[in-house]
Amino acid sequence: MDKETNYYCKNLIEVNKTNSVIINQAIYNDQGILLLAAGADLNEKRAEILLQHKLMKPLEQCVGIASSLDAKKLYDFLNKFAGNIPGLKPVTNRDDYQHCLRQMCLFYEKYPLLQQNLTVLAMRAPEIYYQSLFSTMAGLAIAIQLKLNNRELQTVFVSGLFHDVAFLYLAPELSSKTSEFTHEEWKALQAHPLIAKRFLDLIPDLPREIGVAIANHHERIDGTGYPSHVFGDKLPMASQIIAATDNIIFNHKRYQNYGDHAHTMLLSALKLSDNIYFESVYDAAMVLFKYAPSPSNKVVHAPSAEELLARQKMLRQHFENAKALSQKLMQLPPSPQTRSISAAMGRLAISIVRSGILQFEQEQWLARFEHEAEDIFSLVEMSVMLDQIYDQLLHLKNIMERALECIPKDDVPLKKFAENTLNQINFQEVFLV
Repeated sequence: MDKETNYYCKNLIEVNKTNSVIINQAIYNDQGILLLAAGADLNEKRAEILLQHKLMKPLEQCVGIASSLDAKKLYDFLNKFAGNIPGLKPVTNRDDYQHCLRQMCLFYEKYPLLQQNLTVLAMRAPEIYYQSLFSTMAGLAIAIQLKLNNRELQTVFVSGLFHDVAFLYLAPELSSKTSEFTHEEWKALQAHPLIAKRFLDLIPDLPREIGVAIANHHERIDGTGYPSHVFGDKLPMASQIIAATDNIIFNHKRYQNYGDHAHTMLLSALKLSDNIYFESVYDAAMVLFKYAPSPSNKVVHAPSAEELLARQKMLRQHFENAKALSQKLMQLPPSPQTRSISAAMGRLAISIVRSGILQFEQEQWLARFEHEAEDIFSLVEMSVMLDQIYDQLLHLKNIMERALECIPKDDVPLKKFAENTLNQINFQEVFLV
């Protein structure tokens, strides 16, 4: 059994402890030898037999789950989930949205393998599952706003639910890691959209564009995404919608402790991301924010001016280091990596100019800030801007780390300079607000 199926099989073993996983058709190895007969549950002992063999058919096609997420369960849970998120509830409560949501859930129910996989995701990776629920609800709202046709709505809905399902096929610790990846971990992370596509492609009669959308949901219109560094004119609309919802949920989690103010902060964050998605997707997402509730109270906590000043100085130094290294790496022969470095550095520079962040004037203002005399929310807004610069710097650093392999072996000085500079861009030292 290959490594990816091995991880999925182990997830099924755990699911079987509380929700029976039944072998619904005989399982043979690639030599045609019967391994397990139909009718039994997939307990640990039987699974051990499978783990030692390469299977004739995909494991997913040979098993079923006793109690899986059908259309009604999914519809009810999606509405319950949206009801707990103030920014989603006003959008999803609309009659046109509810009618569309019912149709999408019925479409999902036509495919038993989708029900199986989503049930496993809910039980084995609940955080990813909840993020997927947010993605599909917000993505469907954006798609409706864009007036997409029914097949496109289906693509967005299913892609939102399953775009990160590949983490069921990868080492569990990979899903919670955000930086300092080893080379092998980075390769596995970059492969997860393609692994998810392979699963979707197993499902008979499922529209192929769903797998294509999932394969491209980490691509960006400036070519700085992965796994293929695809540029905007070649990206499907659905993949860009899912990419935008991923960004929204990431920042929503970051600011959710600010209550009603979270949506104002999220809106500020997205204004620095308008050049990595299709303009129409960005505009549709912005329209949805008008339904979010207005803050009903004042901000009660915020980072101090001293904390922000220290963080700004640190990020400014990291930016200068990144700029110096990127200029040298961009002189290497053209490649997807050097092209991505150029795009990421350009975007970062534009964001700094547009936001006014990392400027000396900002540091002067922070040094003079008096809590009683000035609006404390201005500190929160600055914190949001610094968060976005941090994210872009981290993205640029990851790209430059991948570009080390492009440095000629005989260019020892450049390789040493690159390694030393990347070590200096140490984000563990940056105080995260």
